[in-house]
Amino acid sequence: MHVTSIDRYGLEPGIVTEWSLQPADGAVTESEVPPSYNQHFHLETARTHGMGRSVWMAAAFDLPGELNRPALDLALRLFISRHDTLHTGFEVGEFTTTRMGLDPDGTHIETSEPVKFDSTEDLRAHLKKRFTTVCDPLTFPAYTFATVEREEHYTVLSAFDHTLVDGYSLVIALGELRQIYEGLIAIPELTDHEAVDAVMSRLGDPGSFVRYCELEADALLPVDNDPRIREWARFYEICGGTSPSFPLDLGVEAGKPAPQGADVRVLLDEELTATFDEICLSAGGSVFTGILTAMGLSVHSFTGQATLPLQFPLHIRKDPRWADAIGWLTTSAPITVQITPDADFGASLAHTHASFRVALTLEGVTMAQVRDALGDKIRRTRTDVFMVSYIDYRKLPGTDDHDLLNAHHISNVTVADDAQFWISRTNRGLSLRSRFPDTDTANETMVNFLTDLDRILREVCARGVTPIGSVTEQLRDSSVGAGTPRI
Repeated sequence: MHVTSIDRYGLEPGIVTEWSLQPADGAVTESEVPPSYNQHFHLETARTHGMGRSVWMAAAFDLPGELNRPALDLALRLFISRHDTLHTGFEVGEFTTTRMGLDPDGTHIETSEPVKFDSTEDLRAHLKKRFTTVCDPLTFPAYTFATVEREEHYTVLSAFDHTLVDGYSLVIALGELRQIYEGLIAIPELTDHEAVDAVMSRLGDPGSFVRYCELEADALLPVDNDPRIREWARFYEICGGTSPSFPLDLGVEAGKPAPQGADVRVLLDEELTATFDEICLSAGGSVFTGILTAMGLSVHSFTGQATLPLQFPLHIRKDPRWADAIGWLTTSAPITVQITPDADFGASLAHTHASFRVALTLEGVTMAQVRDALGDKIRRTRTDVFMVSYIDYRKLPGTDDHDLLNAHHISNVTVADDAQFWISRTNRGLSLRSRFPDTDTANETMVNFLTDLDRILREVCARGVTPIGSVTEQLRDSSVGAGTPRI
């Protein structure tokens, strides 16, 4: 699956139809299940910062031939009926947040009038506008679907607000919707209920994300001397009593987001990724901790800062109840990159991977419990948190033919007051999506940082585990780094 943002999505023009769920009158009722910690955090951000609050994400795939509209209509309804996260939304007041629920049987799929687009730019602008309008955390339902038809093939897109899904959910959604749709196409009559039931029986138990939210709310607070809470407290002390922040100047004041900038690039091709993997393993690390170490080396080359604290998301799907569930089923973990005095990649990687192993021992403690336990020892200064995500799509089920499907994970472009990074590994190698404020300072900083990150990774691949020198002189003489970054 190729990870990108809507402004970089190379979608071929065609005829666009939107497919949206419409509840019947009286189908929506209040639920006593509170939002999860992640949902609450997201909804509070949306309420406080109305500008750019629609942090939607979408899955897209291509299929050959002509779109079968009746089959897709039924496929969407069956897909929605499986996942209770798609039956819920929220009403956010000044002091209260109420979960709303609906009976999927009291709904129907409404299609828009088809509209033809002749350019990729116009099509992207249209989808961004529609997805941003519909997939808003303060609307209900906060998701929609779209198709783009052409003479010989078509694209199916599923877009959701972040309250409803995480990145892993997009893989599940893409695979399930495709499987249901293609199974229905093979049925001579869609009214053949036994045949439809046979298609659905091939899918596993989807689990219940709403049940997860209920259990999270009932989770007991860890005791004061819980070593996992102490580790979080130590991490926040390193960060100065707040969430970690990207250490290079981005040209924005904390808590005052600017329009978002984005960068999508290939870090290493398949061959170099395999080389980098072997080097990291030989040094006792992994691809993920190796890239984090390279990021730390880059920051160190600009600032001399040897410690780089950040957070990374961890999915919680080891519990079989949530293995096939769609929802925001992630928690956050802390990690600290520590660069050795000689800026040696291998030695620094050993420190990073040791921190990563400690982070994995914190499993079982939710961010809600961490915040409650530490109380005023943590203050929130920025809207965003400096984080780096890593997904190896090769290890996720149903991704073997993603290249053939032209599968994409597409994110909205909103606002930002910090930098965030998404690393993805596929059969094609390693790619990176970056999100940051779209300011002159941030753009200069990110060009220099990403250029240097690219240099470090390739130098590691070329030399193996060897010291990485300073890049100050290289940047001073390069056209890309003309003028040192403002840090």
